[in-house]
Amino acid sequence: MNTDEMTDTTVDGTALWQGQEVRVYAAGCDLGTGLVDDLTVDGSIVWIVFGGAEPRRMFLEEDAARYTVLG
Repeated sequence: MNTDEMTDTTVDGTALWQGQEVRVYAAGCDLGTGLVDDLTVDGSIVWIVFGGAEPRRMFLEEDAARYTVLG
């Protein structure tokens, strides 16, 4: 997903807050849904906790991850 495909509900890290449920897209892949566990004030680093046994994952601004806010 590139920036041309962002919509009102698909955003970068600057529009997120802790506890939001999101679907994560990075490197052209849908990585699934998770919760925003933490993020820097400027949204350049976002930590997502995915369900299951996978630990939280960090996304950097240069990863160009996009998040679809659910609910």
